[in-house]
Amino acid sequence: MHRALIRFLGIPFAFLITISTIAKGPIKKLKVTSFNSYFLYDEIGDSHKFPKDRKHRTEEDFTKIKKIILSNHPDIIGFQEIENEIALHHIIINEYDCKATVTPGYSQELGLCWKKELGTPVISELEQLSIRPGLRKGLLAEFNFDGKKISVVVVHLKAGHSPKDKKERKEQILALKDILPSLGQFVLLGDFNEVLERRVDLLKILQRNLKLKVANYKQKSDCWQHHDGFIDYLITNMEWQQGSFVQTKFESDDGNFDGNPSAEKGLSDHCPVSAELLLER
Repeated sequence: MHRALIRFLGIPFAFLITISTIAKGPIKKLKVTSFNSYFLYDEIGDSHKFPKDRKHRTEEDFTKIKKIILSNHPDIIGFQEIENEIALHHIIINEYDCKATVTPGYSQELGLCWKKELGTPVISELEQLSIRPGLRKGLLAEFNFDGKKISVVVVHLKAGHSPKDKKERKEQILALKDILPSLGQFVLLGDFNEVLERRVDLLKILQRNLKLKVANYKQKSDCWQHHDGFIDYLITNMEWQQGSFVQTKFESDDGNFDGNPSAEKGLSDHCPVSAELLLER
């Protein structure tokens, strides 16, 4: 009966079988993105939230952010500087599920969104990175792809240039050094607030014997005025697809995120970074 209907519709039965097989086949690579969304609030009673000069985001702003994030069709997206999970749903589509860290009284959380077809990961918070109150913890998601566990870690390390800031950032790197070896195969992504090409000592702390590959190591940054190197990184102990790294700029990027024109403030001073992670070699 079904075959007769398929013949009537003019669709080759073998073709449908092929499509079905492809759809259920093993996942061979993942497009991974990291994005610091610049104080992304859900805009529910947030008119006077930090920073004082921030722009109340409109639906037009959310649409512009959504467009740039989804332009590379990522499978997994790590976010920094979000207020909560509700805020994420302003800039994501129904194809994705999302989770965010939760810290009472805090509005700079981490988030992770993934395509629903990837299944539901085990989500946990990495309290070890919050080495004192006020420092951001990490977000860990453990996926299972065809019996293979892949861990995704989202981080946003301490900002600032003072000796104390640098010391605390290094302490967070040291905490990551102890966390990563237990994860098996992993992707580490986020805002490190350091140009790692200039802080090789910090990269060496992470490396240990993990043979890490940094998708954008020694790549050129071309995001707003930030041409002196990346602080947003994609790092793995697996392999990146050669040549797959891309930094996606906003259409209105005029070379300086300075609020002129004022619409800039509804976007972000960071640009999404993406690369393809190989699950099979």
